[in-house]
Amino acid sequence: MKKLFAFLIMALFFIPAYTQDAKEATEPEKKSGEVEQVIQKVYTETALEDFESTQYTAANLKFLKSKDQEGTIQIRDQYAAEFNNSKKYLGVKVYGKKGDTFQVFPAKPLEIDKYCKSISVWVYGKNFSGELTMILQDAAGTNHRLTFGKLNFLGWKKLTLNLEKKIKQQDTYLEQEKKLRILHFQYRPGNQTIHPEWQFFYLDDITATVRDKYKDRQSDDW
Repeated sequence: MKKLFAFLIMALFFIPAYTQDAKEATEPEKKSGEVEQVIQKVYTETALEDFESTQYTAANLKFLKSKDQEGTIQIRDQYAAEFNNSKKYLGVKVYGKKGDTFQVFPAKPLEIDKYCKSISVWVYGKNFSGELTMILQDAAGTNHRLTFGKLNFLGWKKLTLNLEKKIKQQDTYLEQEKKLRILHFQYRPGNQTIHPEWQFFYLDDITATVRDKYKDRQSDDW
């Protein structure tokens, strides 16, 4: 009888623990991917320039003109990228060498009024070692030179820049909304030969991954 009583006492302690363990074992674990999906739902990708209707001329390409530098740009419609139903894109042709800088200015304002996580551009590379960068003006009016990288690849590729925290985006005052502005793109040839050479690359779909800015609408007057 004493053994039976002791067994019942022990069962009272172990059964709840076993039940809890069984419950934890059957409950599905939250995967890190689920958190990532929630973050992705907050952000959306918005188009800044698709080159389908904007007119670009030679005036949108700036460089130090001399006997050693030449360049031109043109909207093209042959062999467009096979994404987003693209029909037109911007062709860039420059004649230069390492140390030269060619600047492509947008034909319309490229502004971002929401909080921006990243900026992307589709580029068709032709295996040249030149570097593509972007000049971005933040909400405080400070210009930042951001690097997409070298265009030493062949074919269409989506290049993406994640914006660092030093790039100010939040509005100082709620009634004074500030914007990010893409001022221009820069291409710097990478060839180290004495004489310049012709280099080509092509741009399409400039997009930004954004979310609404967080605003303090809570009143502390209570």
